[in-house]
Amino acid sequence: MKARKLLSVIITAIVLVIIGSANLTKVQAKYVGHNDTPTELRGNWYQYEGNNKWTHVKITKHAYIINGKTICGSNKKGVKKLYVTQSQEQGGKVYNFNKFKFHYQEVGVNWLSKRKIHGKRVMKSYYNMGYFQVYTRNKLKHKYNYEVNGSKYLKQLGK
Repeated sequence: MKARKLLSVIITAIVLVIIGSANLTKVQAKYVGHNDTPTELRGNWYQYEGNNKWTHVKITKHAYIINGKTICGSNKKGVKKLYVTQSQEQGGKVYNFNKFKFHYQEVGVNWLSKRKIHGKRVMKSYYNMGYFQVYTRNKLKHKYNYEVNGSKYLKQLGK
């Protein structure tokens, strides 16, 4: 009788360990939508250029458009073909919208920043030389762009 009770206690313990370890494993989805832009970046974005003029960036599910010109799209070919990749930088995750062989063909990286202007998060963009562009959802008459000198700019990517 003691052996039977001991066996049931051992089996119960093993089942509890298996169930507990199954609940501890976390499943994280990787970004694999190379043909679709991330939903957090979709929409209209504006950057003030001065003299009542704005740069208008429109991000749809299948296109990246600046001032009415499609920079990357799912119907394009070569380096203008929309191919979204996500990478983890020192400041957070960033997205690139095209495949390129050489740096000059790159569109640049974009991300939704934690920074808020008038209570709304902004989209930041980086291409080269420590110069960051900031886009807002509304047309605001203020330039929020900034420049980071030296190698400290890498820590700003994704922030």
